[in-house]
Amino acid sequence: MGMQTAFPVITGGIFEFGFADSLQQMLAAFVAELDRGPISEFGCVTPEEAETHHRVLTAALESHKTGRKIKIA
Repeated sequence: MGMQTAFPVITGGIFEFGFADSLQQMLAAFVAELDRGPISEFGCVTPEEAETHHRVLTAALESHKTGRKIKIA
């Protein structure tokens, strides 16, 4: 089936995309964004977005555990 990456790789599209490949793509995106700004309409995750994501997942776990709605501040 092949693959298409955001940054070119030497292995080509006939090999399976793996964990090491994903880490290298994330590192390349981060460095490219530092150098020339967002590489796509989404860009890399910001620290604020990571914190919000953490709060949402923590609230989901608490909600599942207690069976209550959890307000996210």
